[in-house]
Order: sequence, then C-alpha cells, then structure tokens
Amino acid sequence: MFKYKGGYFTNIKNSKVVSIKDRKDVEAQPVWASTRLGGNHPSQRWKIVYTNAMGSEAYKAKGQTDGEFGFKIGEVFYLRSKLPMQRVAECVGASNVTLKKWAKGRKAQ
Repeated sequence: MFKYKGGYFTNIKNSKVVSIKDRKDVEAQPVWASTRLGGNHPSQRWKIVYTNAMGSEAYKAKGQTDGEFGFKIGEVFYLRSKLPMQRVAECVGASNVTLKKWAKGRKAQ
C-alpha cells in the first residue's frame, strides 16, 4: 500500500518510492518501487491529475481528499511524471507498469 505525500508515492511498509527505472524519460520505460534517492529527483516525483482533459490539469470540485493517504475519494486519476515529457504511468498486462505518452481516449491494455 502506498501513501502520496510531497510528490512521492511511498510504500508504508518498506519506505520505497515509485520510481522510473534508470531515471530515463523514454516511452515504455519500466516504473517500479525503489529506494528513495537523495534530494528532490524528478524520476521519483509524481503529480496526480484528476481529469480526462490532461491539458487543463484542473482538479474536479467533487470528492474529498482522504487525510491518511492523500487521494480524492472515488475519483479517476492519472499518475503523471515530473520528468520533462510528463508521461503517465500505465499498467501493461497483469503487473507491468511503464511510462507512456498520454493519448486522449486511449485505455490501458
């Protein structure tokens, strides 16, 4: 289980954070949990975007934020990287999460 705070998704059991493998901002780069790097590295920082119109990045007015985990309750969201291309994390298959360029209307496969 992960908690979102300060741009990081941190595992509450082992303190690992959601990271982009090899810190590379390329299509289909694996996303996994690893030890947090020192400082404020963008390959481990994420933005939660609660909208299907990614351009505006506006938060919907409805839905309350859960104080313990930092998510809006019952809202669909994207995990958007803080790296320059701002790709989104997408699940490909059962447990393979990779970076993908956001495409409106495309569903995860």
